[in-house]
Amino acid sequence: MELGSTLFTAVGTFVRKNLTWGAQRRSFRTQELIEKLKEGKDREGSLRDLAKLGVHARPAGVVVVESLASDDWEVRVAATLTLGFIQYAEATDVLISQLAEVSDWRRVRASARALGRLHAERALRPLERLAVGHWYPPVREAASQAIRVIRGEASYPEEPSTSEFFWHVHRGERLKVPSRPFLDLGPDELPAISLAQRIYAAKVLDTNEHPWRMKLVSQKPRCGLRVSDGYLLGDERGEWGGELVHQRDDATETHVFHRNVWGIHRLGPHIIVVTGLAHLGGNEGRLYRVFPQGETFGAEFWRELPGAPECSGWLSDGRLYIECLGGAVLVSPEGDFELAEPDTFQAG
Repeated sequence: MELGSTLFTAVGTFVRKNLTWGAQRRSFRTQELIEKLKEGKDREGSLRDLAKLGVHARPAGVVVVESLASDDWEVRVAATLTLGFIQYAEATDVLISQLAEVSDWRRVRASARALGRLHAERALRPLERLAVGHWYPPVREAASQAIRVIRGEASYPEEPSTSEFFWHVHRGERLKVPSRPFLDLGPDELPAISLAQRIYAAKVLDTNEHPWRMKLVSQKPRCGLRVSDGYLLGDERGEWGGELVHQRDDATETHVFHRNVWGIHRLGPHIIVVTGLAHLGGNEGRLYRVFPQGETFGAEFWRELPGAPECSGWLSDGRLYIECLGGAVLVSPEGDFELAEPDTFQAG
């Protein structure tokens, strides 16, 4: 009996020491990740690592909430998901408010997932509205699943996986439109014959020399729009990049931004630029709003598309159509999206 008691005591001591050591290690790691977030170092990676720590990373809740206002929209999505994994219930109200987000559907989906993990009963009503009213099916599905989880009818995997944080990269590919409608040019958009006559200076990476370097080349645009003092011109070169250029009538040029440009359109009071890229593991599509700024133009993020764009243009009824890897959308001047079903237009 005495030997058994001694062995039991020794095992208990060993377990307690290891539990204490494990708690200390998780606490140290949480603090380390908090500091990285505050310093702006690898913010997405730090958020994913906090999520893996689960409830042990709750002390990071305040700084994760601060990341919801990041200027990097990828960080905003990652922070939203992380709040659910670390069980930071104090963020429930801000997560509910994000369900009404119109600029980025990914953040809406992530908010629904996080609220489900938090079993936030007061989110049920807004989730129910989302489950029937959002324009994008994957968001409606996320809201429906969150409702079931909150009601105890379903559950999520306990451990965060890479797919949870990168799901939106492969989003909705099953929604790809099987037939493409006839698309026309909109007001002030340049036809192919005019685009063929225009050239602008583009910065491209020269891989024929070592070391690689940037050089200027003459670039023909894939799309263009007439503006008061010249043209907005754009091109996309896949993984090698693209740009939006303001070319004035006096032949001077300003590069507005460097992204792959698929289309430039006047939409109500706005000029919007369709951008995006699908390459290797990436799949991104965004609309930027372009506005006069001094003697040239500025640009700001406006809406997240359901994947990289493949084409954009105008339907015969005057609606703007944008086809993406994750589905095709109709865009209103207010920025509202409607999923373009095959029966809503006549295929070309």
